[in-house]
Amino acid sequence: MNIRNEIVGINTEVPCLDGQNRKYVFLDNAASTPAFKCVLKCVEDFAPWYSAVHRGTGFKSLLATELFDSSHEIAGEFVGADLSTNTVIFVKNTTEAVNKLSARFNFSSGDIVVTTSMEHHSNDLPWRKYAKVIHVGTTEDGHLDLPNLKDVLKQFGKRIKLVAINGASNISGFINPYHEIAEWTHAVGAKIFLDAAQLAPHREINILPDGDKRHIDFIAYSAHKMYAPFGVGVLIGPKTFFETGAPDVVGGGTVDIVTLDEV
Repeated sequence: MNIRNEIVGINTEVPCLDGQNRKYVFLDNAASTPAFKCVLKCVEDFAPWYSAVHRGTGFKSLLATELFDSSHEIAGEFVGADLSTNTVIFVKNTTEAVNKLSARFNFSSGDIVVTTSMEHHSNDLPWRKYAKVIHVGTTEDGHLDLPNLKDVLKQFGKRIKLVAINGASNISGFINPYHEIAEWTHAVGAKIFLDAAQLAPHREINILPDGDKRHIDFIAYSAHKMYAPFGVGVLIGPKTFFETGAPDVVGGGTVDIVTLDEV
């Protein structure tokens, strides 16, 4: 397959300051990719069949619901998630996924989140809202300082509730040994979150079975960095974690029954 021929808008010309039109060359696919023609075709093919998801019993509604639900399964299977114990949540993008996860974590005073100085700020600022954040440094060439990470885990131990790292840097492209880090994290009783926004488009990911010491507890990635820029992000984690507590968004599908006195 000629990938270049699959890109929507690859030959689009744009006006330049000298008054001429030239073919547009986009150099920041790490930020967001264009769509593939096959992806756009899927959207166009489905559009005539779209109807209310989870809200109707007509043929189109049932079909749309089936496709909506199966798309969650596909997104989970894409990273090897056990869907009997893990749930797939669709959000706008990875940034919203991190914010949702941080809001649901129910941190206590003194809890620590360990992240790194090589993170996108979306995997830093949401944690600062709810917990003490410790940043692990990098080496001179930009790799994660793994001895420093080990020292932090040893020093703070059980106070650490989460280690939040990227799978690959959006600046250097360096890939972190996230399964190895997961094993170190679990050894101190903490969970691990993997920001896979930059990793998922380029490498196969397997979060491994739940009982594996190297299992990734939470993972997020975005379609708009994977040639499907139509507003979908993915957050995956244990069902039991997300079932705890009240919904952070109320109304709509979260409701069984509402009266003036009771919800």
